[in-house]
Amino acid sequence: MDKEQFCHKIRELETSMYRYALGVMKNPADAEDAVGETVLKAYAHLAQLKHPERFRSWIMSILVNVTRTMLAGRSRLELPGDMSLYGQQASGEQRELWDTVMDLPQKFRQVVILYYYEGFHTKEIAQMTKLSEGTVKSRLNRARQKLKTVLEDRNG
Repeated sequence: MDKEQFCHKIRELETSMYRYALGVMKNPADAEDAVGETVLKAYAHLAQLKHPERFRSWIMSILVNVTRTMLAGRSRLELPGDMSLYGQQASGEQRELWDTVMDLPQKFRQVVILYYYEGFHTKEIAQMTKLSEGTVKSRLNRARQKLKTVLEDRNG
């Protein structure tokens, strides 16, 4: 893959990358930093990409690791995610669901965003997050239960 192809792929995925980073970091500046660092790392290690058709999974795996490192390295200010920052205009129900997802603990928020918002399968998420597939499925199930409870309480 050459530089032009790499840039094209990054432009295609920038919204997904930012959405994931914002969902995990819960801070727009940190999300932008994570995406930027991911792009730099990916370009520096582009020769390691053996299957260009797997670029999306590969770069999202790098992003997962970058956000994990950033979260481990410092405490962060918890700010609500603003979906309009990355071009997602949400209806009231979608906005309420996003806000509820943003309130989940990070380990649940991470798998929910990758599964429901980014469309990855549990096996792919397991590879990206270095968790077992069973753990990913368990976290998704527990996140669904938490979301259901919160939304039912809010809506009566």
